[in-house]
Amino acid sequence: MVTALWTLMSLTGGEIFGDIKSGDDYVRDAAITVTCGTDTVTAKTDSAGSFRLRTKATGKCRLSIAWKDQSPAVDVVVFDRPTRYRLVLEEKEKKFLLRRV
Repeated sequence: MVTALWTLMSLTGGEIFGDIKSGDDYVRDAAITVTCGTDTVTAKTDSAGSFRLRTKATGKCRLSIAWKDQSPAVDVVVFDRPTRYRLVLEEKEKKFLLRRV
């Protein structure tokens, strides 16, 4: 029974959603990538800086954003239930950092 439940959870994967800001502005139309083990999914933020990604895997993952010729990233955890992340892009010494709020 436990094995069957684990198999079902593994097949369903997980989902993360949220938004990304830089200063007072939302980051629009930016490519984002989430990598969970061997599963990689990509999307773009919408006109309000929001995103939604569904992965085949759960657990510790890496979310990165393509922004001004850089690819800052942050660790996220993907659960079998949708999880919200509010993210902020900060610039320090001409290098962008992505962090959770």
